[in-house]
Amino acid sequence: MMKLYENMMEAFVEDELNRMGDSLGCCLCEQCRNDIAAYALNHVPPRYVVTRSGGLISKAETLRTQHLTDVRTALLQAAQVISQYPRH
Repeated sequence: MMKLYENMMEAFVEDELNRMGDSLGCCLCEQCRNDIAAYALNHVPPRYVVTRSGGLISKAETLRTQHLTDVRTALLQAAQVISQYPRH
């Protein structure tokens, strides 16, 4: 059976990680980027959607100020933790 759902927060976290990149002040090699994204995703609520329209609604909702603040905070915390314990 084909997977018909996705966590919209994954793309949102990756987009914000790309935007914030240099300002995080840590290594951004592939391993560290993956670790930062995974850490951040574990610290924000998931937003699962099934339909295309559901995805658009959820994406608009995640753009609210509080969600953006939560994602950025999670990314900053992730960068601090990962830079202390890099796995590269």
